[in-house]
Amino acid sequence: MSKLAAAEPRLGEADDRARAVRGSTLVSLPLALGVLVSLLGLASPERRLDDPDTMLHVVVGRWILAHRAVPHADVFTYSMPGHPWVVHEWLGAVVSALCYDALGWHGLVAMASLGMGLAVAIFARALLRYYAPAHAVVIACAAWMVMLPHWLARPHIVALPLLVLWMALLVQARHENRAPPLAALAVMLLWANIHGTFLVGIGFCGLLTVEAVLTTRGEAARLKAAKDWTLFTLLAMAATLVTPNGIEAWLLPLRLLKMTFALSMLSEWKSINFQQLSMVELWLLAMLGVVLVRGIRLPPVRALLVLLLFAMSLQHARNGDLLAFIAPLLAAPWAGPQLAPAGAAPRRDWLGRMTRPASSAGLALAAALVVAGEAVALAFPLGPFATYAPAAAVRAVEADGIPGPVLNDYNFGDYLMFVGIKTFIDGRADMFGDPFIKRDYEATHGQSAELPSLLSEYHVAWTIFPPDSQAVAALDRMPGWRRLYADDIAVVHVKTAP
Repeated sequence: MSKLAAAEPRLGEADDRARAVRGSTLVSLPLALGVLVSLLGLASPERRLDDPDTMLHVVVGRWILAHRAVPHADVFTYSMPGHPWVVHEWLGAVVSALCYDALGWHGLVAMASLGMGLAVAIFARALLRYYAPAHAVVIACAAWMVMLPHWLARPHIVALPLLVLWMALLVQARHENRAPPLAALAVMLLWANIHGTFLVGIGFCGLLTVEAVLTTRGEAARLKAAKDWTLFTLLAMAATLVTPNGIEAWLLPLRLLKMTFALSMLSEWKSINFQQLSMVELWLLAMLGVVLVRGIRLPPVRALLVLLLFAMSLQHARNGDLLAFIAPLLAAPWAGPQLAPAGAAPRRDWLGRMTRPASSAGLALAAALVVAGEAVALAFPLGPFATYAPAAAVRAVEADGIPGPVLNDYNFGDYLMFVGIKTFIDGRADMFGDPFIKRDYEATHGQSAELPSLLSEYHVAWTIFPPDSQAVAALDRMPGWRRLYADDIAVVHVKTAP
C-alpha cells in the first residue's frame, strides 16, 4: 500500500474523532481562539480603521437605509454624476452603517473584531475534524496572522466567516463522498450580497465537482456524484443572482481584474514584494518547511487546487488571505493524518477535552467577555484614521466659504464623501475605470502635463492633497492659485483668479 493511500482518511476514523469530542465543555478551543482574536481587535482600534474605504462603506450604507434602495448610478461625485455604478457590497455597507450609527467608530471596530473572531473560530472547528488539536491551533493562528494587514473594518471581514464556513462544508462533503447540504445555499446567498469574493466560493465548488467526477470509484457512484455536485453548483450559481445587481454581481469582479493600471496602483492588489518580509511569505516558508520535513502528500487533483491558491497569492498579495484559510482545509483530510504520530489515539487530556463544543454557559461567558471588552473600549475616544481624514483642512475651507468643486487626492475622497462634499475621485475604482484613474494619477503625480487641464475642465475652485504630493508643488508654482491651509495631513490651495 502506498504512503498516500495509507494516509487517506477513512470514514471510520472520522467517526472515532467525532465520538472523542462528543459532549460539551465550558471552554472549547475554537471558542477560546475566537474570543481572544476578538478582544485583540478591540484592543487595537486604530489598526481596524486604517483604510479610507471604511468611511465610503458607511456613507453608502446610510444612503441605502435612507432611500430603502440600492443605487445603480453615482450620486456622490461631481465629476461623474449619474455614471453607472454597481454596489456589489451593498449588504456589507448596510452592516457598516448600522454599526457606525449604533456605536460610532467603535461600532466599526467591533464589526471587524467580531468578524475575524468568528472566522477563526469556525476555521478552528473545521480543522479539528482532521488535525490534532495542537496542529489545528497553529494553523488557525497562522491564517489569522496572514490576515493581519487586511484586518480592517470593511465588508470583506463580514464575509470572511461565510467564506470559511462554505469551504468547510464543501471539504467535509467531499470527504464523506456526498454533495454539500442544500442549507449551504443560504451561506452563498448571503455572501453574494456582502462581498465579491463569493466568486471564489463558486469557483471551488465547480473545481470540487470536477474532482468528484474524476476520483469517485465505480460507474454508478461516479454518475451520482456528477449529478449531485453539478446540481448543487448550479443552485449555488442561481443563489448568487438573487441580489439587487443580478448578473452584474458576476461581471463587476471580472471587469475589475482587467483594470491593470488601478490594480497596479492599489497596494492590496499588487504582487507580493519579496524584498520586504511579509506574513504571506512567512506562511509560504512555514508550509514548505512542513511539507519537506514531514513529506506531506496529496492526491493529484487536490494538490492542483492548493497550487492554484499558491499562484493566486503570488499574483495579488490580497489573495494570501484565501491561501491561508482555504489551503489547509483542502489538504486537511490527507495532511491531518500524515502530521499526526502513527497510531495516535484521540487525546483525552485537557487539550483533548477542549476540542468538544462549548456548553451554553461557555458561550454566555464568551459573549460576556466580548461585551466587557467593548465596554472598556468605549471609554476611550476614537475617530477616523488621521492620515485619510483631513478634518482641519476641510474646516478651513468651510470657514472661508469657498464655493465650487474640489480636486482631491484619491485617499481623501472617502472622507470628503463622509462629510457631504461632492468628490472628484474616491475609493470606488471600479466605477471610475482605468482611463479616468490613470489620467488623474499621472496629472497629480507629476507624470503628465494634465493638471492645468483638469483644473480648467472641471472648473475646480480648491484642491486638497497630502503635503508631499507632486500636485502641491505644482500648485505652489501655478499662477492664479494660493495656499489657504497646510498641516502635516493636507494642503489646501484655492483659486485666486478666473
